[in-house]
Amino acid sequence: MDEVEVICPACHDPIYIPAEEYDELVEGDVMECENCGAELEFLSLDPVEVVVVEGGEEAFFVDCPRCETPIEVEEEGEAVTCPECGYTFSPDWSEIGEEEEV
Repeated sequence: MDEVEVICPACHDPIYIPAEEYDELVEGDVMECENCGAELEFLSLDPVEVVVVEGGEEAFFVDCPRCETPIEVEEEGEAVTCPECGYTFSPDWSEIGEEEEV
């Protein structure tokens, strides 16, 4: 096994961790997603389970409807402006609640 694939729950892109680094991980370790910058905490290593964290609390991420960039959202109900394309929108908060429960 050369690499372990972890799917980022924020951007849904794969992250490849070299086997040597994976062997050093313990539950509770935090790493940054190289694709979107989200901080990921390892809840389990067998099977691999990660969650998005920010200062010890779960962060919320939504995808921009125009360019699909993952955006961290601080509070439910606020309008969001995409840092990539400048599009301002109100996220569908019902979808965020469904993702948390999965």
